[in-house]
Amino acid sequence: MKLRPQVLLSVVVAIFFIVFAYQAKDWRLQARLYPWAIGIPMLILAVIQVVLDLKGVVAKETANAAPVDMQLSERTDPALARRRTINIFSWIVGYLLAVWLFGFGYCVPLIVFLYLKVQSRESWPLSLVLAAVAWLFFYGLFDRLLHIPFPDGEVFTWLGWT
Repeated sequence: MKLRPQVLLSVVVAIFFIVFAYQAKDWRLQARLYPWAIGIPMLILAVIQVVLDLKGVVAKETANAAPVDMQLSERTDPALARRRTINIFSWIVGYLLAVWLFGFGYCVPLIVFLYLKVQSRESWPLSLVLAAVAWLFFYGLFDRLLHIPFPDGEVFTWLGWT
């Protein structure tokens, strides 16, 4: 049994879903439904992947691999690929930080707007309209239709506005 990077990644993913599902244990049933509906099946799949990785099972190479198996980075300059990777991870980390600070309700339209305006350099009207559509979809689906309560952002808790 050889400890390869794939095993480490699989273990980290399994730990993530253990924490993901465990964090929701004290929530109301309606609030904990989503993390459990996603987290428990993903935990099962992650544990299966850990076992397969520890056994050394690898996928068979096929002659006619699916188009998603191609390596796009072979045709891209490594410095450009690294810059793009850092860029998208920065957006992801920024989104997670904004959600923690301000909550989902404010961050969904904000991040959609900022990404369209700053990163994609879209026009003001298009950025504003799509941010409004994102907020309407989020609010309509999660708040009005499903009645899923999302926690307030930390900033509002610190200021006593909750």
